[in-house]
Amino acid sequence: MKKTLFILLLALSPLCLMAQQKMATVNSDEIVSIMPDTKSAQTRLQELDKKYSTELQTMQQEYTKKTEAFIKESEKLSETIRATRQQELIDMQNRIQQSAQVMQQDFQKQQETLLTPIRQKVLDAIKKVADREGYTYVVERMMMLHIGKDAIDITPQVKKELGL
Repeated sequence: MKKTLFILLLALSPLCLMAQQKMATVNSDEIVSIMPDTKSAQTRLQELDKKYSTELQTMQQEYTKKTEAFIKESEKLSETIRATRQQELIDMQNRIQQSAQVMQQDFQKQQETLLTPIRQKVLDAIKKVADREGYTYVVERMMMLHIGKDAIDITPQVKKELGL
């Protein structure tokens, strides 16, 4: 009997420990989206995207003009010159593709550079609120499959911590 009671107490002890831990949810995407830093970062990213799009469009237009000119002249050109111009067009197309890749990589790098500090501010505010309120776990609200009516959402407290 004592052995059974001991095993039962041992089995229930993790449940008692879990009952003492507090859990909350937060919607960090909502917070990030309303931060002033996010708006300025998105404006800068839109400007960069527009710049890169314009550059690529210009390159593509030049390629199209040269291709059309080549098609018109191709019958009049010697085989050697035709092959040389075809290679020039292929090289130009490769440069456009490489430029597009470099621009995309740079855009992603700029995006990371601009948004990482913003996300870090939000994470720091979440940690401050969680520590102050005594929450053991804070989970992302958008990742939850179900959130009960008694769930604690600290999103408003984090917004307040950030002055939003």
